[in-house]
Amino acid sequence: MPKRTHLAACAAILSLAALGACASDKQVNLQKAAYDTMSAYHVAATGAEAYLASGNVNTTVKAEIKAAAAAALTPLTTLDNAITAGDSLTTTTVSTAESALAGLQSALADAQATTTTGSN
Repeated sequence: MPKRTHLAACAAILSLAALGACASDKQVNLQKAAYDTMSAYHVAATGAEAYLASGNVNTTVKAEIKAAAAAALTPLTTLDNAITAGDSLTTTTVSTAESALAGLQSALADAQATTTTGSN
């Protein structure tokens, strides 16, 4: 019986270690997604600035870009603050930032479509 008890104790410790590794892996994956999202935002923001500075700007698209950029900044700032503070990230926090980024990217796609069709 002592061998079984020892074996059970080892199995329990290994199970806890595996659970800890899974939680750690989840945080690593969320951090990677957060960094990817923030990087994509910087690329999109650069495109937005270039479009807005171009001179031939559709006022409707300009308003959409500005609104989308402002909407994206709030969840991305929250995400950046959490990473800087070393806080755990949640799937909700990351996906909210990704959705806000998608809104900005959509507004930029509208700008590109408007520019290429000549509807400025």
